This record gives sequence, structure tokens and C-alpha cells, in this order.
Amino acid sequence: MSSRVPAGKPRLLVILPADVIGGAETVVFNLLAGLRGFDCVLLTQSAIADFYRGCDIRLYLFDDWRCGQPYRLSVGNGLRYAWAIRSVVRRERPNLVLSIMHNGTFFASLAKRLFFSRIPLAGTILGSLTGYFTRVGRKPTLLERWVIHCCLTLPDRVIVPSYGVFEDLVDTFGAQPGRLKVIYNGIDVCGVRRKAEQPIELTKDRSWIVSASRFSSQKDFPTLLAAFKDVLARRPARLVLVGDGELRQDIERIASDLGIREHVVMVGFRENPFPYMAQADIFVLSSFFEGFGNVIVEAMALGVPVVASDCPSGPAEIISDGENGFLVPVGDARALADRCVTLLSDDERRSAMVRSGLDRADYFSVGAMLTAFDGCLNEMLTGAVFDESRGSNPDG
Repeated sequence: MSSRVPAGKPRLLVILPADVIGGAETVVFNLLAGLRGFDCVLLTQSAIADFYRGCDIRLYLFDDWRCGQPYRLSVGNGLRYAWAIRSVVRRERPNLVLSIMHNGTFFASLAKRLFFSRIPLAGTILGSLTGYFTRVGRKPTLLERWVIHCCLTLPDRVIVPSYGVFEDLVDTFGAQPGRLKVIYNGIDVCGVRRKAEQPIELTKDRSWIVSASRFSSQKDFPTLLAAFKDVLARRPARLVLVGDGELRQDIERIASDLGIREHVVMVGFRENPFPYMAQADIFVLSSFFEGFGNVIVEAMALGVPVVASDCPSGPAEIISDGENGFLVPVGDARALADRCVTLLSDDERRSAMVRSGLDRADYFSVGAMLTAFDGCLNEMLTGAVFDESRGSNPDG
């Protein structure tokens, strides 16, 4: 055994239990495409596997081990996913494991504890835990506290996308600051602009307010719809919603109850939402909580002014209120409407905000993210023990 990185590219196993493409899944795509110094292997769900088939990776599916509930954080489901991870580790013998989101980090943490303790694990927590529990109106259950404890203590490092998430984990959940690493999500600015050039089926006949996200309670669509009703009372506009999810029927019902359904266009999930975002006069993110807020940077990169809720965590680390976007209090429909009307009414201010937003988007580049991840992962490798001929010992 030798305490150095083996010759050739170290092997990186990425754990991604997810069945819908969103911000985290796009970040993973950029990592797999850009971490040239690693031999990458991905273990994910069949529902999103096609999204990654263009990457130079080896691909495994949780479904082959009958793992089909990626977001269920029970002990039994966790052990089932941990066994699948263990099987891929024994086959691929990675030098390092990177787990994505709290569910992936929980599953990988169990696998590390039970099956391969000597392989370094970099976990990730991509959202505000306090924001989530505030939204659902309760404290974590004993099981949830145990899951969080596993996610914060069993990985060798825990990567988070904002200082807001960092502070939340330290102040509220007792994470050790030295175990955490802040790496902002990176946006492929050129790629976003290139994809935005594709034609769309909609004809623009008035100002567009666009939002693109999963249709989940986290995104606070009731506030967005109430704000849009207020905007309509003052200016002609259309609300274009790009995405899908479990709340689709609820959103349609609320829009009908508010009398604005005919002014709301729901285009469904689009693997490429950028042509719709590029046509927007305003982009809105009304979330109760975030980890970072990739779509804010993507909208800025497309020259679209952003109005976002000042939620934990991320938006306030991207937006300087009144300079490159607007921040409004969480759940404040009137403030959201007022800021939208300001941007629709004041071309000079809107243009200035667009220019500042374009500059800000360049700060959150994929290159900067890749450099930070590369440095963090290699730092972990140099502190681990490897077998030169076989990589890490999977039975650690």
C-alpha cells in the first residue's frame, strides 16, 4: 500500500439518485464533462440516464438493483441504495466518491460506513435545511436528525453551494466548519446562450414574465400567481411557466380561482428552457428556500433582469438589490408585483440592470467551479491511502 495518488487518472464515482433534471443534475453534467483529470463513473436512475450519455463516462443504474425511490430517506431504502453503491464500488474500485444532494450523501454515507471506510467521500448538501423545515412548519424528526448527522459526519468533506448553506449547517445543525467547503455552482454561459437560440412554438404578443423550475411547494407558486394578478391589473402581460411537477394541477386551479388562467402559459418540462427564458422581459424566482439559484445566473447570462425572493440561501449572494436584480421579501406578492411593474415601466433602469447582470453572470462560470472541484477532490486524494495496482481498497 502507498499513500499517494496512483499513476494515471484517479477514478471518481459520482452518486446521483434523482429522477428529474434540475439545477443539481445540470451541475453534475458540467462536472462530468469538465473534470478532465478524472476517470468518471456515474451511478444514477434510469429516468435521467439519457441526459448523461453524451459524457465520456461509464454509466450504472440504481434501477438494476431495484432501487426506485431516490428521495425516500428511510433506513431500509437507505440500505438498499447503499448496497447498490457497494456493488459498483467493488466493480469499479474508485479512488474517490462524490455524492450529490442530501439523499445521495445519506446513501453514500451509509455505504462508506458499512462497506468502504477507507475510500474518501465528498458529500454535497445543495439546499437550506432550515429553509425547508421552516416551510413545512415543523422541526426535524428523529430520523431526519439522524440522516442529517450522517450527511455531516461520515463524508470526509461536505461541499455546499453558498455561504448561506454553510452558515446554516454550522449554526443550526452543528457541522464542523473545517469539514465544509463552499463552491458556487458554475453556469456554462456560452452554452446557455447557444441553446437559447433554438426556436419555440409560442408567439410573443405582450410582455413576458417567465419562471422556470420544478412545480413544487418550495417554489411558492401561490405568491407568484398572486403577484402576477396584481401586475395584470396595472399592465398587460403574460406569465410563462416552464417546468412540471406534482403541483401542476394546483397551479392551474389557483390561476383559475384568481381569474388569470387565460394569461398563464404552462409549457411543461423542457430539457432546454433557455429559449423561453431568453424571450422574457423579466425572470422571477419566488422560492421559500434555495441552495444557490442557478436559474438566476442563467437569466442574467441571457440579458434578462431578475426579481427573486430574498430566501435562504443563494439569491442574496448573486443579486445586489437594485443593481443587477431585485430582491423581495419571501411570500410578499405586492413587493414582487411592484418590482415587476417597475422593470416593465422603466426601460432605462431595466437596461442598466441587464448590463450589470451580464457582468455578474460571468463570475459564476463553469471554469471557476471546475477549478474549485478539481482542487478540493485532489486535496482529498493526497490524504488518502491507495493500492497502486488496484486503486482504493473497496472493503476498507
